[in-house]
Amino acid sequence: MPKGPSLERRASARFALNLEVSFTVEKRGAQEKSGSGHTIDLSSSGLSFSTNLPLLPGQKLDVSIDWPVLLDGAIKLQLVMSGVVVRADTTAIALQIKRHEFRTRRVGLKAGPFDESVG
Repeated sequence: MPKGPSLERRASARFALNLEVSFTVEKRGAQEKSGSGHTIDLSSSGLSFSTNLPLLPGQKLDVSIDWPVLLDGAIKLQLVMSGVVVRADTTAIALQIKRHEFRTRRVGLKAGPFDESVG
């Protein structure tokens, strides 16, 4: 018996991760809001995370995550990305990633969206 179409609409595989997230909300002509939370899952095109800060669909975010794997076994990495909130409810925020990159991080610095990188 053939199977019906998949209910999964995502184009990219998602990976369940529980990592600390920090973010700022882009605002033009106003004070930026910043917040933190924890990842739920991550793919090459989207991020789902929890936070206590209320966010709205359409808001643009700059996000950073301290990556749990060291580069060459010694260098701390930070995943930085920007994107748009596509879904927000009381338990999770869904972000469509528009751009992302890994950056090296100085030892002892806390992650912040788009901090200066080393190297």
